[in-house]
Amino acid sequence: MKKKVLAFLLATTMVVSLTACGGGGGSSSKGNTEAAAAVKEEVETPAADNAADETSAADNAEGETKNLADLKVAFIVGTENDAFYQSVEEGIKAQCEALGIASPTLADQQLDGSICTDLINNYVAAGYDAIALSCNDPAGTVPALQAANQAGVKIFTFDCTLDDEYLDQYISFVGSDNKAGGVTAGEYVAENAPEGSTVGCITYASAQSTKDRQAGFEEAVQKAIDGGKDLTLIESMDADNDQAKAADIMQNWITQYGEDMSYIFVVGDPTGYGALSSIQSAGANTKIVGFDAGQTACEYIKDPTVGKIWEAEVAQDPKGIGSGIVDKIAEYFQNGSLEGEQKDLIECQLVTVDNVDDYLE
Repeated sequence: MKKKVLAFLLATTMVVSLTACGGGGGSSSKGNTEAAAAVKEEVETPAADNAADETSAADNAEGETKNLADLKVAFIVGTENDAFYQSVEEGIKAQCEALGIASPTLADQQLDGSICTDLINNYVAAGYDAIALSCNDPAGTVPALQAANQAGVKIFTFDCTLDDEYLDQYISFVGSDNKAGGVTAGEYVAENAPEGSTVGCITYASAQSTKDRQAGFEEAVQKAIDGGKDLTLIESMDADNDQAKAADIMQNWITQYGEDMSYIFVVGDPTGYGALSSIQSAGANTKIVGFDAGQTACEYIKDPTVGKIWEAEVAQDPKGIGSGIVDKIAEYFQNGSLEGEQKDLIECQLVTVDNVDDYLE
């Protein structure tokens, strides 16, 4: 039957776990817990005033050139406790070294909008030329970015960016083409799900990138349904990137839909780990398509047993995102402006057992 069914979610116990715009998981590195405090030791943080929203990145779109060796630039990642962002940092550091950008500052916002705001304000006060950040809390960081623009600091974003209403608050964005990646996942599910079965998405509704992945997935599946595929697409459920909550959602779906639940798409690998635990515990036949292609997920795909559940991934290029945003900053300060589109979207790739070895380190 070609229809959408509203799914319900029973009360769950929320356990906070790893969350990131880019997803990821697996290995971890030390968090930059004292990053904001360390900068505060050097400068007093200026309060944003009402004039902050009168200047935008568009006003700073053309500026003076500057020797890259003299550039003072900060990069704020979502969380260093995440394999995806660790790889982004690797790309940043390698490209800065290659281009002669000396001693870039790398900071961890710990997926906390207040920490990110403190870091932005303190780097502005410390006289940084540019700040590049992953906007994991788009709405929460806007006031700080407006103050940065007012001060003439050049703002760049990567991986996660601001909502489209704030396009004027940054010069350039580099990140995955998340909606297209979601379409890739949806097309795979629509092609492989049995006729008459049910499919769904466990999402993370707080970040634009993961909302784009969800939208792409839903559009692709619905297109297949409209074209004659006999599937039921249930309402996507938000696990807030919490593994325990994802496990509860998956358990509820298994209870409600049973063997009809053929595939789920998870917009980031960490929620997939929670869903996997419920599928395994229930002995269900539901299969997972994930997003990120972190090492753990790729190992699952390759595993003869787990790979029967965790069937595919949509792969990002985190090192390419890191090096790409450095290239944009370098181009801007070498030429005084940027050519091309404001958003530089990097294509995602489908990973299955056929090519997973290419993604295993």
